[in-house]
Amino acid sequence: MASQTEQEFAEFDNNNVWTEVYQRLKNEASLLTLGDEFSTKISRDPQNRRKNRYRDVSPYDHTRVVLCGESDYINASMVDVPEADRKYILTQGPLDQTMSDFWQMAWEQRSRAIVMLNRVVEKGAVKCAQYWPLGAEFGCEDDMFFPECGLKVSLKGEQSFSNFTVRTLLMTHIERGEKREILHFHYTTWPDFGVPSSPNAFLLFLHVIRKTGSLDINVGPSIVHCSAGIGRSGTFCLVDSCLMIVEKKNSLQAINVREALIRMRSCRMGLIQTADQLRFSYMAILQGAHAILAGAGLESVSTQPNHFEGPPPPLRSSSLHQPATTETPQAVAAAGPHSHTSYENQQSVSTEDLLAEMDDGPPPPLFPKKGHDNKQLRGQVLHRQAGSSRWEDDEDEEFDTLINKDENGTDSEEEAKAVELRHRIREERKKQTLEQLRKMKERQRRSERWRPYKKFYRPSIYFGLAVLVGVAGVLVYKYLM
Repeated sequence: MASQTEQEFAEFDNNNVWTEVYQRLKNEASLLTLGDEFSTKISRDPQNRRKNRYRDVSPYDHTRVVLCGESDYINASMVDVPEADRKYILTQGPLDQTMSDFWQMAWEQRSRAIVMLNRVVEKGAVKCAQYWPLGAEFGCEDDMFFPECGLKVSLKGEQSFSNFTVRTLLMTHIERGEKREILHFHYTTWPDFGVPSSPNAFLLFLHVIRKTGSLDINVGPSIVHCSAGIGRSGTFCLVDSCLMIVEKKNSLQAINVREALIRMRSCRMGLIQTADQLRFSYMAILQGAHAILAGAGLESVSTQPNHFEGPPPPLRSSSLHQPATTETPQAVAAAGPHSHTSYENQQSVSTEDLLAEMDDGPPPPLFPKKGHDNKQLRGQVLHRQAGSSRWEDDEDEEFDTLINKDENGTDSEEEAKAVELRHRIREERKKQTLEQLRKMKERQRRSERWRPYKKFYRPSIYFGLAVLVGVAGVLVYKYLM
């Protein structure tokens, strides 16, 4: 007998009612969060507003992550799913002025992993600060210093796959000399407000993270972020937690996807931003659950056919309430980090633009490495023992198979040509992205240079306007007399 989740997916798909289902779910979640206990008052304090990337995405006061020290605010929420033995920190992509807070949170919460689901620049707009060191290979430093929180972050290693990159970072407490390793899992082919082309690559990404033990309940909560920390981040946490319940109970009957999402939305507003993301969550949960219940595990999905083939519904353009603003992503980028628009308005991209980007094939990692060979990873096993601070060497056939799947796919000549073409496209996009970042940083520097003078010019402008109004009033009075 088909499970409730399978029946719901078939019904919603056959009747093409995902938009209606998503809207009902969103309305139900909104009604449940109308009480005073779901206040976002702290995020609206004047000293905290500049720390929010989008003015319509705020953490609830009762689940916000509280930092130690005088300034304790960060736009981050603790999402606890006890039935899945999971605890996540969902947060926005760091701003330039909140990178120190981000790393302070990672240190204080003893997080073992950061899951990044966006690229730094998407559709010409900065969606996240470059908060980790790129390394000497890209002409940058291997270390970044954050004196506000007393931490140094160092890049120790990096491995690139088709759809994601895994980095090993080292956090060092400058005063105490204490060191902690943290893994950075960066999914690079998930479009904002969109979905991956199929669940297989995403489930392989999830499998790699799980094998490290970074999501386990006996370590600090993993930090999950995209740009706003609600759409792609919510999708990741919903899929992972539902699959954990299936694994624990050994049954698909043990989960109710919609109820699980509504409960998670009581921890952070707006989780899962579109009907497409909800549909993709169902697809990934069912695909992953079938692999788990068959005993093959998530690592097997890359060789299995997709049971839910067919194009997803068209991309949506909005989900939260429409803001009263006409700012464009280009205007926001030019104005610098203190000009925060709403999350919805940042997504004002035409369908034609999205289709054009999709026609070029999946976007590459932000800074792909030249001549990188995944074979260097062979002999390393991705799982960590509790308390271990580094990846351990092992003759692990399962990991060899995992690398081969991601690396080879097929052995055909056409595939080799396609890989070569993708490498050329990646190199070109790398150059374009670096140039975009350079221009945006220059605009930001100009904005920063102007900011100190604003307080001097503004009173003069007001005084000048007052004089002009006074003179005009006198002239009008004399004219009328």
